[in-house]
Amino acid sequence: MGINTIELIGWIGAVLLATCGLPQLFKTLKTKDFSGLSLTFIVWWFFGEVLTLFYIVYTAFRWPLLFNYAINIIVCIMIFILYLIFRKK
Repeated sequence: MGINTIELIGWIGAVLLATCGLPQLFKTLKTKDFSGLSLTFIVWWFFGEVLTLFYIVYTAFRWPLLFNYAINIIVCIMIFILYLIFRKK
């Protein structure tokens, strides 16, 4: 495999991982229900993404990885904001 093929595989993986949180985001927007989603999961996911992004920027800077983690951080923040808005009081 040439370098272009490897780069393409990296980008495909990054896009798939970056968008895997979107179904949960859309479901939450539609149902306004968080009963099946753990706040601990959201918080750990967010900090895992932030710390890994920090590591990537300072050690192994690769655009597909940067894209993946940046998008996931945005999705985590959006899900957390929805949690704060729709949580049962």
